[in-house]
Amino acid sequence: MVIFRNRFSDWSIRLYTAGLLFCLSLAAHAAVEVELDRNSIVEGETVTLTFTTDDARQSLDADFSPIEKDFEILDRRSETQLSIVNGRQAAVVRLVMTVEPKRSGELEIPAIVFDDSSTRPLALQVDPAPELAPGALPPVFIEVEVSPKTGPYYVHAQFGLIVRVFYQQNLTEAAISPPEPSPASVRLLQETPYQADRGGERYRVLERNYAIFPERSGELIIPRMQLSGRLVERRSTGVWQPSVRGRRVSVTSEELRLDIEPKPSGFSGKEWQPAREFRLTQQISSSDALRVGEPVTRTIIVDAIGLEENMIVEPAWPDIPDARIYPDQPQGITRDDGQWVLGHKEFRYAVVPEQEGELVLPELTVEWWDTASHRQRTAVLPAHTLLVQPSALVPPPAPASAVPPPGAADLAQLSTGPGAHEPAYWRWLTLLFAGLWLLTLFFAWRMRSGRAEEREKAEEPRAISQSEAELLHSMQRACESGDRRTARRLLQRWLREFGPDSSGSLLEFASSLGADELRRNIQALDAEGFRPAAAESWNGKATWKRFSEWRKNWLARGRESAAPLTDLYAKENRQA
Repeated sequence: MVIFRNRFSDWSIRLYTAGLLFCLSLAAHAAVEVELDRNSIVEGETVTLTFTTDDARQSLDADFSPIEKDFEILDRRSETQLSIVNGRQAAVVRLVMTVEPKRSGELEIPAIVFDDSSTRPLALQVDPAPELAPGALPPVFIEVEVSPKTGPYYVHAQFGLIVRVFYQQNLTEAAISPPEPSPASVRLLQETPYQADRGGERYRVLERNYAIFPERSGELIIPRMQLSGRLVERRSTGVWQPSVRGRRVSVTSEELRLDIEPKPSGFSGKEWQPAREFRLTQQISSSDALRVGEPVTRTIIVDAIGLEENMIVEPAWPDIPDARIYPDQPQGITRDDGQWVLGHKEFRYAVVPEQEGELVLPELTVEWWDTASHRQRTAVLPAHTLLVQPSALVPPPAPASAVPPPGAADLAQLSTGPGAHEPAYWRWLTLLFAGLWLLTLFFAWRMRSGRAEEREKAEEPRAISQSEAELLHSMQRACESGDRRTARRLLQRWLREFGPDSSGSLLEFASSLGADELRRNIQALDAEGFRPAAAESWNGKATWKRFSEWRKNWLARGRESAAPLTDLYAKENRQA
């Protein structure tokens, strides 16, 4: 009996020990380990904090707020690695964090609790950032200046803002806030990368040119712009695991304050149009056979440097006697040359003469303000005279010296001779000649209408070719299916072969569009080749619908919108 009790006691002890060891192994199996990639850094640099467990059932969700006391958590990601050891599957789960110290000194990464286990605390030495020598430039800085450098600057008149970012090392995750002067509108004109020397050091430079249009006079404040990013050095630790180390940087530009002048008191123009250059030209659609009742189109073209097309005001017309004027919807576009905006606007009028003789399209004058010379100037559009012939539907009156037609003497004798007292003959002859004259007029009208129809048919846009039809069909399918890359390629091909821009540039095509929705979709489609994330806003179905409408209107107006802007910089186009 004693022997049985001893044996039972031994088995109890063994079972208890095995259970305890099993629990301890489970606890050890579920433990979470933590490590830092570096123990010492310089202020502004980041470190990588990794939590690891070999139990796939272990959750790595925890309260990380103790870390945020001395560190900023910039990024976190989860990784799972599967492997087979001795025929058994094993998993390693990692939580990787990128943190940045908030201060220098000896900092501690506190213990983090995961379920029933906790990590060990870690120490990190953060040294202060080295101070620059007197007069030395930092590795990253911003320069801001206005163009022209000296005023005066006028309300609604463009001036330039140049922003330059200088950096010596690789700059990643860089983001700079745009200029936000208020109240003013801002337009990005150009972005240019290059290299330059500053303070005896070689820098990479990213320069951005902006056009600023103040919306009211007084003080205009251009706030500080902030640049944030990371200066990195890439060190290869292996073929497959390059490490990226660096430190975060944050720099700001200077605040600018400008005095914006109102419209000068001496300016006598009806509309305030400040520009670098301003010019009026015209196009007259007429032939030598202009007749009463037939319209002639006068197109007034305004080109301005430093003035957006929405700021160009329609020139005022004086009255034209014996003529009716029917204005069309103005068409305009704003482009730029990298430094100045180029406003282009066309005003079309149908002028219908009501009387034969001379039709004088009057001279037009526009007073504008020259922002380069700071004085008022006058743009002049000369008058244009047209000769208006009688309408083809009304017989011209016979001149007094004309020779009477054959048979006129007999008619005279008939009216004064012995048979003059019989009015029936006169009435019948009058009706006969009137009928013949009306029949002649009818056949003349039919012949003229046939010629007009032939001219209209000849002037109709070309019928769509088979190759263009196939191209458009393919582009429609790509747009409706959401295939951005294919749609972008097909649209570029259409522009080169059939469209207004033989270069196939989507950016140039988008800038020429007046429809906001189509322009935004074309710009998003253009971003497919450069910034795929920016192309997410592209709407394929809307793009095809708006493009089809635009193409129909473009063909209907004879592709007039494809005409390039007049070179305002040519010597012969400059005003004295």
